[in-house]
Amino acid sequence: MSDFYLQLMHREAVRRLEDAKFLHNRGDSAHLLSLLGLELLLKLVHEVVVGKKTSHRHQYHLIFHDLPLETQKEILERAHDRIGPSALDTKTSDILKEWGNNFISLRYPYEKYEGLTEAEYHQKSEDWIQAGAPLEQATFRYFPEELFGIIEALKQMTNAMANNSFQRKHPK
Repeated sequence: MSDFYLQLMHREAVRRLEDAKFLHNRGDSAHLLSLLGLELLLKLVHEVVVGKKTSHRHQYHLIFHDLPLETQKEILERAHDRIGPSALDTKTSDILKEWGNNFISLRYPYEKYEGLTEAEYHQKSEDWIQAGAPLEQATFRYFPEELFGIIEALKQMTNAMANNSFQRKHPK
């Protein structure tokens, strides 16, 4: 992969994240664009650090785990610096896996409710709220603070990589 290819990848990630900010509070569209930006940044780090494309598509947890442990640690430390203690401290893989699943499922969220009547759909929501809205029972979980932290960490890293012309040596 050429430096120009990596520049384009970086540019598209930044554009998707800017578009997500523009759509903030407009439903799932902003979240989907954020997940796409996350994916592009994560793949960019992978390509620069590992030196090859990942074959894992939207499986963010697998892309992350293909990175050297030093790089994984740096991403998590930078995220921690931005948001403090979070679920990333103990459930990194689970969260990354969920974001990858969300990237696929939130494109057609109505499919999660196929076969329900409107009344059953509303009752399902009411039952969840009455139960205290337990995170583990949510149909979709976003982990917004963690997403912000990881994206900011990856933006810092990829900006540094861009400033170093995407040299294969991992800049810190």
